[in-house]
Amino acid sequence: MKSWINVTIFAAIIVLLAIGWIFYFHNDAIVEHLHKDGKLAKIVKKLGQSTPPVVPEDEDPDNTKNEIPVHVAHLQTAKLHRYIDGFGTVSPKPAGPGQMAGSANIASPIAGVVAKVLRTVGQQVHAGDPVIQLDDRLARSAVEQAEAGLTQAQASLAALKAEPRPDQVQIAQLTVEKSQSALELAQKNYDRIKLLASQQGASGKSVEQAASDLAGARLDLAISQKQLALLNAAPLPEQLRQEQAKVAQAAAALATAKVQLQMMTITAPIDASVVSVSANPGESVDPTHPLIQLVALDRLMVDVDVPAEQLPANAAGLAARIFPSSASFTDDQNKLAEGKVTMVTPQVDARNGAVMVGIDLPADANLRPGLAVKVRIVVEEHKDVVAAPQEAVVTDENGDSVISVVEENQATHKTVKVGLQENGLTEVIGEGLSDSTVVVTTGAYGLPAATRVRIVE
Repeated sequence: MKSWINVTIFAAIIVLLAIGWIFYFHNDAIVEHLHKDGKLAKIVKKLGQSTPPVVPEDEDPDNTKNEIPVHVAHLQTAKLHRYIDGFGTVSPKPAGPGQMAGSANIASPIAGVVAKVLRTVGQQVHAGDPVIQLDDRLARSAVEQAEAGLTQAQASLAALKAEPRPDQVQIAQLTVEKSQSALELAQKNYDRIKLLASQQGASGKSVEQAASDLAGARLDLAISQKQLALLNAAPLPEQLRQEQAKVAQAAAALATAKVQLQMMTITAPIDASVVSVSANPGESVDPTHPLIQLVALDRLMVDVDVPAEQLPANAAGLAARIFPSSASFTDDQNKLAEGKVTMVTPQVDARNGAVMVGIDLPADANLRPGLAVKVRIVVEEHKDVVAAPQEAVVTDENGDSVISVVEENQATHKTVKVGLQENGLTEVIGEGLSDSTVVVTTGAYGLPAATRVRIVE
């Protein structure tokens, strides 16, 4: 009994599913045999399969017959650039061949005491102008002593080189003759007393005295003869060299004293402006502490770090534009100055792959050291190239760059090679392109390879 009930239930389920399938998929045929306005017909129709409404086609699938609204523009001949942008700081130029440095920190070359400060902040100075005067009293005294020593040495040398006067020679000759006569008299006196002594007529003391007088007369004659010889003879080379060495030594001492005196006046080494003074009269100074800082506002440069991989191998001479740090590169009215790349450090910073570039500024740049600026270096320039608006160049499904060229309301894809981009323009390279070529701008993305278009003004 129980199995029979199960079979009956299963059969009933099968019948219900079959009836449901018929009503769902064939309800239209069933509804046709029922009364159209009857409730049963409405219920059966609701139980059937829903059919999506048929939407009438409003466009022809043939793209060559449809007109797609687009905006167009002419290609144009332009000059485009590639730039490297960065941030830099204005700083003084270093010294170069034939060029003064852009700054100098001046210290005293020697220890001393400040007597006068001769310049104030903001004043212009030229190379060689005095800026600080030290107390130079001791240095002046040393110069005077050295001058006196040189004068004495020169006088001694001149006396050695001078020829004797005739009256000096005559006096020396008379002295020799006098000494000769005295010697002859002493010799005769000695011979006489010695003879008397042999005859017991003179004492031994008398003989000794006569011998002493004879020796003295001989010595006087030798001295007078030597003096006469010295007057008649030229000075010895050794004597000249000795006196000349004394003159040279005195001259060197004088030069040293003058240099010491010059050091007491501290001068400007470059043409520049005074930007700071840290010395006052009466203060002691030494070579370790700068006293005055000079900066030449007409010899400035900008130091900027840029990616080394973007910089050409020969970057010297590249043009660079300087802008305020808060300004936009796109507005040339914000430009502060233009310069040129003059220096690129050979070492690449391993931390960020950058190199430091030095950009010389013109003398009339009117900038100040320490100012933070933006820098745009012109790395590449293409003149008289064909350029399209950037929105006109799209990438197709093959990854190629294409533009849609419009001819008589027909837009056709044209594969191009793109170059530099600047100010909303893109360099395009392809056959048959000129400034008379019309291309799709707004609406170019997703446009079929060939289609009819309607130009929207």
